[in-house]
Amino acid sequence: MKNMHIFTAVAVLALAAGCGQGPDKGQVVARINRYQATVDDFRQEAAMNLPGASRDQILDDMITKELFLEQAQKMGLDKDERFMKEIENYWKQTLIKRLIRIKGEEFLAAAVVGDDEVKAGYDRLVEESEGRIGPYEKVSGRIREALKREKAQAMLDAWVTGLRKAADVKIYDDVLKGIDLRKLRSEDGGADEK
Repeated sequence: MKNMHIFTAVAVLALAAGCGQGPDKGQVVARINRYQATVDDFRQEAAMNLPGASRDQILDDMITKELFLEQAQKMGLDKDERFMKEIENYWKQTLIKRLIRIKGEEFLAAAVVGDDEVKAGYDRLVEESEGRIGPYEKVSGRIREALKREKAQAMLDAWVTGLRKAADVKIYDDVLKGIDLRKLRSEDGGADEK
């Protein structure tokens, strides 16, 4: 009997602790035809909405987007070759952006700027601005940060150069010269109008 009271007490405490957390991210907030939008879906939609958007506005956006997606799929647009190429390009661009951000942060963390470099940078700025720069104590932090970013950019550039040198690249000039850029651009620009 004593164990039953302990179990009951633990269960009540667990329930009380969970009450302030809000709904589970997997709980369904709305069903749109066969699609079930979860709390996690709602949170993602809220993050993409304007800061002052209400719950109703966010939910309305979710519903509209889902209905648009269903219509696009009914029309077969999700299987269209141009759509698939756009998705591939978006994937590539996003992956590249992420890589550059990660490498940039890595190089920024590794960049070291000495006090002598900051002082030399300050002296150069004093000369270039004909003395119209603030006192060293006020601007040295910004100068250090700018120099650190310059070093990180140089490291990133060197890394890219190293990638290019290590890669096996063959350019086929005769094929490249045969491409009419004006025609290609005009064809691409009208592709969505067909």
